[in-house]
Amino acid sequence: MTTPPFVTERELARTFDGGSYVDAWEAVEQYRKAMKYASRKNVKSGATASALDLPRSRLRTWIDDGGKPDSVRAIEIAHSYEWIECTYDDRAFTALNALVANIFSGGSIAQENYRPLFAVNKRGEDSHIFDALELANVEYDVDREHERERATEVRLSTDGAVLGRVLSVLGAPVGPKAHQRLELPAYLENAPDDVKSLFVACYLENRAVEYEGKRTLRVMEDRNRSYLEDLAALIEEVADESVSVDNRGITISAAAARNLGTVR
Repeated sequence: MTTPPFVTERELARTFDGGSYVDAWEAVEQYRKAMKYASRKNVKSGATASALDLPRSRLRTWIDDGGKPDSVRAIEIAHSYEWIECTYDDRAFTALNALVANIFSGGSIAQENYRPLFAVNKRGEDSHIFDALELANVEYDVDREHERERATEVRLSTDGAVLGRVLSVLGAPVGPKAHQRLELPAYLENAPDDVKSLFVACYLENRAVEYEGKRTLRVMEDRNRSYLEDLAALIEEVADESVSVDNRGITISAAAARNLGTVR
């Protein structure tokens, strides 16, 4: 079965408020139609508005002044990073998969502007988050100003809001995770083994806790039960050994931890 590509232009556009449109995808379609007509006929906004029966004030901003709807800009930026219509086999998807796992396990996407933030885990400079961001080919800043009070944080210095919207389309939660019912990304359901393994490895590097004298691992999560059960099932599938869940989190058996071999 062929898997459809992830993150379509329409899905990304619809992360924006439609404003005066039914939805933001309508703005994309109108913009492209107007720009194509104006270019082909070599006319300005007035003639284009009359021909297409669209408001001249809107077209003046696009055709005469060089403006664009925010949704169009986001689509163009996402295309430049190859985030649009990526597939399991794409290098860009590998980076996005790791970043989605990090939003679930050690980061967040701001509800007001979609900007993602990632926490650096106990491995510090060796944390996989830096590899994932470099694979995504994005620029970032490391904020160590408050590292005594909280974990070191990584923020994107360019195109962060677009990346956050792309991650949300893939299923990453937006806003405080403690206040919403979480679900694992749908793309994991039929994903190849390497996609599932990478997601689990990134998640556990951030969240798994080792206890002295024990070979089991513990993931403490205050999340809805269905999410914990699905996450435990995913980890068990990847580890091919026993993983259990209770109301306070997940226990990864010693055999499963040994098979995973990704937590240090």
